[in-house]
Amino acid sequence: MDPAILIVILSAVGYSWLRMLAALVISILFSIVIGITAAVSKSLEKIIIPILDILQSIPILGFFPIALYAFITLHPTIGPEMAAIFLIFTSQVWNISFGVYEAVRVIPAETLEVANFLRLSIFSRIRHLYIPASFPKIAANLPSSWANGLYFLVACEIITIGEAEYRLFGVGSLTAEFMASGMVLESIVALCFVLLFVVLMNLLVFIPMIRVSVKYRFETYATEIPHAWFERLVKPLTLPIKIITHKPRFSESWRLGVELHKFTNLIIRHRRIIEVLTVFAMVAILASMINIKDLINFSQIISNGFSRLGIVEPLTMLGYSLSRVFIATLITLGWTIPVSIILYEKKTLEKILLPIFQAVASFPATLLIPFIMDFTIKSGLMREFGALIIVLLGTMWYMLFFLRGALSVVPREEEELFKLLRISGLKKLWYLYLPRMTPSMITGCIVTIGGGWNTLVIAERTSLDHILWEVENPGIGKMMSIATTLGDIELLIATTIWMALFIVILNRLLWRRIYEIAIRRIV
Repeated sequence: MDPAILIVILSAVGYSWLRMLAALVISILFSIVIGITAAVSKSLEKIIIPILDILQSIPILGFFPIALYAFITLHPTIGPEMAAIFLIFTSQVWNISFGVYEAVRVIPAETLEVANFLRLSIFSRIRHLYIPASFPKIAANLPSSWANGLYFLVACEIITIGEAEYRLFGVGSLTAEFMASGMVLESIVALCFVLLFVVLMNLLVFIPMIRVSVKYRFETYATEIPHAWFERLVKPLTLPIKIITHKPRFSESWRLGVELHKFTNLIIRHRRIIEVLTVFAMVAILASMINIKDLINFSQIISNGFSRLGIVEPLTMLGYSLSRVFIATLITLGWTIPVSIILYEKKTLEKILLPIFQAVASFPATLLIPFIMDFTIKSGLMREFGALIIVLLGTMWYMLFFLRGALSVVPREEEELFKLLRISGLKKLWYLYLPRMTPSMITGCIVTIGGGWNTLVIAERTSLDHILWEVENPGIGKMMSIATTLGDIELLIATTIWMALFIVILNRLLWRRIYEIAIRRIV
């Protein structure tokens, strides 16, 4: 192979990785702020969580027209790059946000009582309680967030809206170009480089952060996380993670804490004035951005889109899509629950399988769509089967890492008690594992189903250059993909609103009620 092609492939991977890292950092910061706020404030929780439900339910391609228009208006050259980072962010952030929210919600009651007794300030609670409690969930969700970002990387680097096409240099667009040109060897080499960088990302960043997060668990005895043999080879390279997460010296921490404590108290004393000024500022910004004529035109676009779709057709499409998502979720639960328990109990097996799962989870499944399509057609299977595989590849890792994260914080005292009483098998599953796993399982279902709706836009219909994949039956994701390809903004917005409303109603009537029951049982 020409060395110049190898250099191009490495450069493409580098560009894609920079976009992914930028989006991931923004996702973590956003999740800490939003997740903690929703968990500690009952009034804001009623606003934030439904908004998160809506946002995670809107497929990433539904953001594209608005994001591209907004960012390209800011700068025509940098705009598409900023839009790509923003859209990768929308595919990475939701499971981290829900993980932070769940971690703060399940802080032990006795710990909160101690914080109340000590009269800790807001800053002290955030710094010494909420962020440390959230760190294990953040670390546990990094592999699946990275995987979902890679899943949509191709869609972010190549987007066609009507006659306009925006193509960014990266491994996603380059691999699609190789496949469309029949350059099979180059495509395989690009996939191999992606897999190599995914493994290195797990070894150098994700696994070390998961290990560091162990010391922030709410239990008396720390549980050892098994080490894979090849981690020793890269141990010197993981020192930056330990340095970054290392606690500062007491004097430095004390001086910083005093200054921030003063600043926090100042904000608390004048919070009413700050709230009023913030509301006025937001109203002023919105008023300057929104033109009455544009608002009327936008309302007309929505009205036209809904009148074109009607009621029966969207409900039919939602029914087909819902069946695909629920089948994928049931299959996911069927294998992730026993596997997560086995990995928790068999540390030797975890050493072997966990790095493999993390590497496979982070691999961009969209790059496999041509191979899945070819396999489905040659095997004589329905394209529904191929679509189900694509949905599973894009969602099942959420559940596995959520459940594994839940089991990693099972109090050691409870484990010792069950060993002492010689309780094992189904009784241990029913009385120990399931109660501890249920909040994370419900959160995992919410995020998995939300991610499933996102993947439907690709699983039901996707077009990569000259490669077209489309299921035989209707689907809401299929309609959104068609609307995006045709540049039909009316149809795209109406379909997106139908999907978002449907998922929010499902979450509020089903998952949230189950989640509250689970939280009351465990806290």
